[in-house]
Amino acid sequence: MTENPERRPANQLQQQADTLNARADHLNAAAMGMYERFSGGQPILLGHHSARGALRDRYRADSATRRAIGAEEVAKRAQHKADQAQAVADLADTEAARSRPWCRTDFRPGDIVKVRDFRRDLAITSIYRVKRANAKTLTLDGGGGGWDDPKRQYDRVISRTRDGITVTDPAN
Repeated sequence: MTENPERRPANQLQQQADTLNARADHLNAAAMGMYERFSGGQPILLGHHSARGALRDRYRADSATRRAIGAEEVAKRAQHKADQAQAVADLADTEAARSRPWCRTDFRPGDIVKVRDFRRDLAITSIYRVKRANAKTLTLDGGGGGWDDPKRQYDRVISRTRDGITVTDPAN
């Protein structure tokens, strides 16, 4: 099976996230190391000859801590993007592994389906109960008594669950 095109950006984003996490860990360790001078608990004695150096060291350590916190935030955002790209790639793998597309005969009222929402670049899915299998779409139970029942085309179906058995390939 060939690699789907969504897998490459997912791998690249994960590598970037790993690099940023390692950098954040390094900056955090460096910042914590700068506080070693103050580990004994001795307060800064204003007016003492060591006060100027101690204040300078504390300022440097505080600045390093702020840089480490900023790097951690950047790493968290990068990891979130990598997780989203991974989810998109996983859905694309599931769709590519199908031996045939879903069709009307694969569904019965009461089946539980997991469907992809409208944007293909996001891995947002929803779970619904099937009300009707139409010629081109599924009518799904929106929970509002009929006025909010969504319709989804068959190519948006990720999986179907019937009698506790979940199927991702309609040929099975």
